[in-house]
Amino acid sequence: MKTSVLDFIDSDTLREHLSNQTLEPAIECILIVRSRKCSIEKKLEALKERYDTYSKEDFNKGTYYCREKNFKSALKEYIDSMEKVLADIYRPDNNHVYNAHATDDIGFHGTFDTFEAAIAGIKDSHSENEFCIVKARINEFENVTDITALINEQGELYDLWNLYNDSINWSIYSAYAWIPHRYGIGDIVVFTCCNTFAVVVEDNKCPLTTTGLDMNDMSVRCVIFEKNAFHSSDGVFIRRNYSLLRIESCKESGMEGCPKELIRFNNLIKGGISAAEFLEEPAIS
Repeated sequence: MKTSVLDFIDSDTLREHLSNQTLEPAIECILIVRSRKCSIEKKLEALKERYDTYSKEDFNKGTYYCREKNFKSALKEYIDSMEKVLADIYRPDNNHVYNAHATDDIGFHGTFDTFEAAIAGIKDSHSENEFCIVKARINEFENVTDITALINEQGELYDLWNLYNDSINWSIYSAYAWIPHRYGIGDIVVFTCCNTFAVVVEDNKCPLTTTGLDMNDMSVRCVIFEKNAFHSSDGVFIRRNYSLLRIESCKESGMEGCPKELIRFNNLIKGGISAAEFLEEPAIS
């Protein structure tokens, strides 16, 4: 196999944990599809390689969920439709424009004549931000979305959506697997999307409950602390589910910025203090 699934895992912690483990073909494909760090071209190359290498029976192995019963057949449909959309996003014409906006700053908008110009504009002025570029058909009333492209922090196109491949795209993208990980109850992790510290509260080695859309982020259940001046304790503990692909283990050297209340909670979970001591200790402002 020319490409390693490890190249597509966004989390350093998860990549290291899986480095000496063998994953089933379908699970590798699910991780490749979910990658944000690699370009769509590199992802499609890796998916084709696995499609050509493994049989239908090979793709049935492993513990995972996909709403398509024949994973290999669905994977081929996904690859073909994604390649068609990829060609379309680069094909300019006078009936379309490319609208760009940062995913974390909808206040910025840019309009471009070509996809290449949109990418160049992002790299020149808005590096290290994730972006969304929409190829929109122009009519006399409004711009009608044709294709949506997701751009990672390196300025690379990593995912695509449009109406005619939406069904198979969603089937593969929403597939999820039971991924082995190293997190245990009481571990402090960091959600890299917004640099949020959290404490793991369930030692679950499998996905959590899905939504009505059969979507699952292969998550770990955690508790965070949010400061709130109107709360009697100057803040509140909140339970959140964080994707395995977007969290990292927190080392002692990286604890700066972690709320002291969350460190106390971690101490409680690990047995360093009793529940009574935890409750009696005054809030730390």
